[in-house]
Formats: sequence, C-alpha cells, structure tokens
Amino acid sequence: MKRLVVCCLIVVIATCHFGTANSTVYASENDNQIYNGKVVNGRLYVPIRAVGEKIKAQVSWDATTKTATLIKGKKVIKMTLGSKILKVNNEQRQMDVSLLLENGSIFLPIRFIGDALEYKTTWTQYNRVAGLYSEEEQFGVVVYAQPLYYEDGYKLLDEAIAKVKNISTVAQKRQYLKPYFTDEMINLIIMRNLTFTDMSQEYNYYSYSYPKETNMKISREVSVPGKFGRLVQDALLTKRNNQWVVGSLTEGFYQFMP
Repeated sequence: MKRLVVCCLIVVIATCHFGTANSTVYASENDNQIYNGKVVNGRLYVPIRAVGEKIKAQVSWDATTKTATLIKGKKVIKMTLGSKILKVNNEQRQMDVSLLLENGSIFLPIRFIGDALEYKTTWTQYNRVAGLYSEEEQFGVVVYAQPLYYEDGYKLLDEAIAKVKNISTVAQKRQYLKPYFTDEMINLIIMRNLTFTDMSQEYNYYSYSYPKETNMKISREVSVPGKFGRLVQDALLTKRNNQWVVGSLTEGFYQFMP
C-alpha cells in the first residue's frame, strides 16, 4: 500500500478582485499548493490568479475587455472570457474550450497554461492531483481537484470514530452520529454495537481515492503490538444532501504469512 505523508500547512485566506465579484483563494504563504482546482467535463481547470501567485508571475484583469493577462519572464499570455483563443506573445493558439468564470475567479485548463509557459503538466486520476512543473526553474505547483480535500476526509473519519467510541446510549448515538454517518451505517452501529479503532494518533500507512464526485475511499493500516500482522481499516465517505458522511467503515486484522 502506498505510504503518504501529510504535511502540516498553515492556511491563510487571501481575497482577490478578479472579474465581477470577490473570490477567495485558499493558499498558504510558503507552499506551492493550490486547493481549488476543478474537473469540468473531464478537463482539469485551475484558477489563473492562484497559479500566477505560485509561479511569481504578474496577473491582471481588464474588466472592460474581460481579458486576463499573465506575464512570466518573456511570456505574455492573454485570454478573454468567451473566446477560445489563447494569445502567447504575438502567437494565437486555438483552444477547444474557453475560460470558466466561477465565484469571481477565472479558470483555465492546466494543460493550456503549461503549454504556454513551456511547463510540464501531470495528472493522477485516482487521487485527483495535478502538477505544473518547470524544468528550467526546478519548481513545481501541485493542484488538488478533490471533491473532498483528503485531509478533511481523514479529519471527518477520525471525528466519526470518536463519536462512536464516546457515546453510550442508543438515543445519544442517533443524535450524535447523524452528522457523521448515513442512516444505514448508524443502524448497523447500533444493532451490532460496533466500535472502531482510533488510528488518528498512530503512525499510519494510508491511501485514498475518488471513484466519483460523491465518493471518497480511505484505506489505512497500523501495526498491532505483539502481533505479526496489521490492523486494516477501510472507509467510504459519501456526499448526501450536500454533506459528506461515512457510508461504510470496516476493519480487520491481517495476519502476515510466516
């Protein structure tokens, strides 16, 4: 199982004026990560303003012509809302889509930005993470396009397990578990008196993936002291009524072969 290391990020909120309304970009002052990428019709869109900030480019917006300009070194990139033409210096490049305006932020598929800047782009489908990398500058930007940011998914799962462990009566369980579990899962917990292992403080091996926009799978495992094997936990988080909850949660001990 792939081992992932979660870094602690100090997140600040920066408000920028871009388009017709204010937009909120989540970015930390010292990292190279963008958290609000989005997949639309199979294409990964990234916010131009946030990309510009990360690669230390100049980004401006002309409200009259509805044109965004990104300047990085000798590259001058212009893109106009409603147009499928991307201008790189004096060259016009045809795109198959136009800019996306959402909540005051302008988005463009990452591939077009990468090609215009002569950066490499990557995309990992299972965990919905993209990369924008400059070999010349030895610098890259990581873009998350996750329906539920993976750290928030783990936090939700840990909070759900804590609720199961800390609530004793049936009435309390229904009341306190509802924000964290589906009704089907709550019934299963109550009928079988299920409890789950708290792995939040353990040194975990874990992985995650997104089968679709409304699902997140989490698998994690931890060594069991005195036993030749590992405790494995599998969870499915699902989005219902615009809220993420735990749809299934199982765990079991896997004995290593001698």
